[in-house]
Amino acid sequence: MSTTAAAPATDRVSARSVLDRAVLDRAAAAMSAKRRVEVEVLESALAWAHAHVVSDVGDAAGWRSETVHAPGSAAALFGERPLPIAGVGTPLVAEFAVVELSAVLEVSHEATLALLGDVLDLAHRLPLTWQLVRELRVPVRLGREAARVSRDLDVAAAGHADRLLAWQPRRLNPHRVGVLVHEARLYADPDRAIADHDAALSARRVEVHHAQGAPGTSEVFMTLDTADAVAFDHTVSTMAATMRSLGHPGDLGVRRAHAVGVLADPQAALDLLAAHDVADPDRPVDPDDDPAVCVAEDVAHERANPFRRPTAPGESGGGEVVLVFHVTDRALLDDRAGVARSAKLGPVLTGRLRSWLLCAGKVTITPVVDLDPRAHPPVDAHDPPARMAAAVRWRDRTCVYPGCKRPAEVCDLDHIEDYVPLDQGGPPGQTHPGNLASC
Repeated sequence: MSTTAAAPATDRVSARSVLDRAVLDRAAAAMSAKRRVEVEVLESALAWAHAHVVSDVGDAAGWRSETVHAPGSAAALFGERPLPIAGVGTPLVAEFAVVELSAVLEVSHEATLALLGDVLDLAHRLPLTWQLVRELRVPVRLGREAARVSRDLDVAAAGHADRLLAWQPRRLNPHRVGVLVHEARLYADPDRAIADHDAALSARRVEVHHAQGAPGTSEVFMTLDTADAVAFDHTVSTMAATMRSLGHPGDLGVRRAHAVGVLADPQAALDLLAAHDVADPDRPVDPDDDPAVCVAEDVAHERANPFRRPTAPGESGGGEVVLVFHVTDRALLDDRAGVARSAKLGPVLTGRLRSWLLCAGKVTITPVVDLDPRAHPPVDAHDPPARMAAAVRWRDRTCVYPGCKRPAEVCDLDHIEDYVPLDQGGPPGQTHPGNLASC
């Protein structure tokens, strides 16, 4: 007869701790080795670039120097050229040297150009940051980001940016690198900074993508003036806080998203903001007796629907919202599995569509679009009738150009065979479904 005794719990915990420590040490050693290898790649690329620097016109030091010809000569049109691949103050590199390094590194020519440009900028324009990268105090990716975003600066401004970057290297991240370089740009060339700001303002936009969100949601991308973005964020946060005080069950992200939806109706947004003081628990307010609070509660709990018609404060009307859904009789009879399809919003359950329609002020039902070409006789005009255009777009679904996935409803309708006006000798009946395509 033999007996075995279980190891004490403290021993098992100690053994597990030793194992965990060993795994963590192995991971830390691997990361340290990875950083050293990344720095070695940069140093090797820099040495290769320095070995193939074009020192004078028509002369290159090192590999294939005899093939670099003076700019403007006939031979320079077809032979090897000196490439300016980094910022001002960095040397020119022989063109074919980039090709050979690309083959050795097994990366694309563009990636090799970027690598050489970054390391030349670091070594010649950002020496303090380059030293920190070599000492493994700044990751290679941050050093290369600093080189990339500072490439448009002159030598003096790049030196200023270098000093800012090297001041607190442990605090660097991609965003802070961009901020510090932009600070140097403001000092060096304020007129350029103002011009860049004006150009950025002219590129502001708001985009709504119905086909990229999760089912039943859409994605919105906005590029705003920073001041407008701060004000927008404050307003959305205020509305979300008010919704919470009025009993909205969603978390902060859900309430902020609902608040953005409420902003689509200015009057509803004003009703909700009018009850903002209710969010202050020190203000004695009786929600049952305050009409503003009652209206705001309705807004806070109102279900979203795409048929809301925005109204200006003090007005009772608004613009008409047109959404087209294709639905069969069978789908209408099935509350749980029936599906209605919209070219703009995608497929939705008929139960959800029904809840939207209950909130719509006016619903227009149009006949099914007939895709039979015989139902749309040719016309002489350049622009097709509305029903013919709808049939062509519904037939194509998307842009017909290879690789283009734009919805047909946002595309133009182009003639496959060029339209020739009748007064210029064109034949009658040129506009028909068979000669139209969504592009």
